[in-house]
Amino acid sequence: MNSRTIRANEEEGMSMTSTTRDPLDAERLLPGGRQDERLGSAPVELLDEIDSTNDECVRRWASGQTVEHLTALLTEHQVSGHGRRDRVWNAPRYSSAVVSFAVASRWGEAVIPNDSLHWVTQMLALATRTAVREVTSLPAAMKWPNDVLIYGQKIAGILARVVPVDSTTLNVVVGVGINVNIDAEELPFESATSLATECGGPVDRTEILIRVIAEFRRMVTAFGEAGGDPSLAVGGHPSLLDQVRQNLDTLGRRVRVERVEPEPPLVGMAVGIADDGSLLVRPDAGDTVTVSVGDVVHLRPESGSWSDGDSR
Repeated sequence: MNSRTIRANEEEGMSMTSTTRDPLDAERLLPGGRQDERLGSAPVELLDEIDSTNDECVRRWASGQTVEHLTALLTEHQVSGHGRRDRVWNAPRYSSAVVSFAVASRWGEAVIPNDSLHWVTQMLALATRTAVREVTSLPAAMKWPNDVLIYGQKIAGILARVVPVDSTTLNVVVGVGINVNIDAEELPFESATSLATECGGPVDRTEILIRVIAEFRRMVTAFGEAGGDPSLAVGGHPSLLDQVRQNLDTLGRRVRVERVEPEPPLVGMAVGIADDGSLLVRPDAGDTVTVSVGDVVHLRPESGSWSDGDSR
């Protein structure tokens, strides 16, 4: 069931009850007590309310506070989350799974070069996709560059911010907000959905977050051990580049790319991912275009009109 189905049922007089919302299980998330062993040893912190977990991580680093590598900052209620192009994202308390990570470019003998830091968004998208699929069995899919979809509707958005360390070194903060127990009428736009909407009932936010944190930390650790080279396979897993190419739902689709002005929108077929993570788009006429920055919309292949969700 999706948001359009629920709205149609409401119009026909069928009552839809609000999704149950419970606090996160702090004992499973925080150090000490019953913390889930999958989380490892890096810090996890849970805030009741914050403007933005990404902003808070950046503030701590910028003010000179010690922020350990792969610290995970969670909140029950983010009141001013950010999206691409300065869009503001908000959701009711206890409804979303929100986490930001502090990623150092150097730790121990591992290193992620400055020109490879942008890969953290793809790693977090992969971790989110995996967690949603494992917990709900829903066919979560990645959309370039920073969204996770279910049946063509947005379930999660990812945003990264670079934090200068010195004149030559950068760290990065990357966060994700996942629509979990949000009712259809509370969704910010028609092309969004939530796990509860698709599952027909509440979903365990704590388990979603544990799996996202564990998988993202594993991937970043492997990436650093590979020297930030996305083409290298580490620890028996495919290379990061191969994982992105295998799991990116944008590939093979007709797309519209909204580029940074004054570049005009680009319409064509998404045909590949370059070695640096850029999207390769073959327009109807002319040579293949390399897109490094832009918002992508999946189009219906039959008509070229805007896609509002794939069929089930």
